[in-house]
Amino acid sequence: MVNSINKLSAIILSNTKSNAIFEMTNNCIKTLLSSELNTEFEVILIESNKDFFKANYRYPKNVKLILPEEKFNFHRFLNLGIKQATGNFIGLFNNDLIFKKEWFSEIIKISNLEPKVASFCPVDFNSKFTKPKLFKNKDYLFGYKTRVHIAGWCIVVKKEIFNKITLDENFDFYFADDDYGLTLKKKNIKHVLVKNSHVTHLENFVTKEFKKNKDIFFEVEIDDKKIPKELIKSNNWILQDKKLLDGYIKFHDKWGSRKTLNIKNVISNVFKIVGFSKLNYYLY
Repeated sequence: MVNSINKLSAIILSNTKSNAIFEMTNNCIKTLLSSELNTEFEVILIESNKDFFKANYRYPKNVKLILPEEKFNFHRFLNLGIKQATGNFIGLFNNDLIFKKEWFSEIIKISNLEPKVASFCPVDFNSKFTKPKLFKNKDYLFGYKTRVHIAGWCIVVKKEIFNKITLDENFDFYFADDDYGLTLKKKNIKHVLVKNSHVTHLENFVTKEFKKNKDIFFEVEIDDKKIPKELIKSNNWILQDKKLLDGYIKFHDKWGSRKTLNIKNVISNVFKIVGFSKLNYYLY
């Protein structure tokens, strides 16, 4: 059972441009609120559709709705929600989630066992990236690997984490989770994947809806001179998606090439073995 003093501020991002998206977001909120009996939830919905009220969509009255004036930016909109959050835990959520019973209770259990851990992700065993054998009979797994340890669609953090980090608003969509993971690693902030905390992610549903409706957010111009040579030489599939390529360029410019990161990760593993993980701050 979760101690009643734990309050989760759930920041949910949505762009309600169709009935399908509205129903999905509404279900996300309903499954969240019904998932726990002894948790206080604060739901903060950051809505991108400027015509939301004209469309006559209505969410539950206890949902705090924020309609930013600027265009969608994944990290900026999460930062807006973080400023409004009052819980001792904060959830950074997509709107394409289905929360299972006591998913948050399981995170609290691990938090109590590992008080130095400040960042958590649940699992979706339907995902091709998360398999039970990863845990090797353990209830949680330390790490920073995106789409393995870090699921950018559902992250729970202790509120005080934002005294040490900020979400980089240069990452407006793609590679935001990669940036988050490396930021944690650089600052030596521990993150775990929690085996018994279950949340279903309706992968790519929202992205497909946006693209189907030709959402302007995905229309970007790329300076060919900024494309990393490693992508050009390999004729990487990322080159076919301009929005994805834009995110890769930003990630590359901030953290370096994949080859460079692989070398740094090897060194970081040595730091971990000898107990010098704090040196990651100078490595990354």
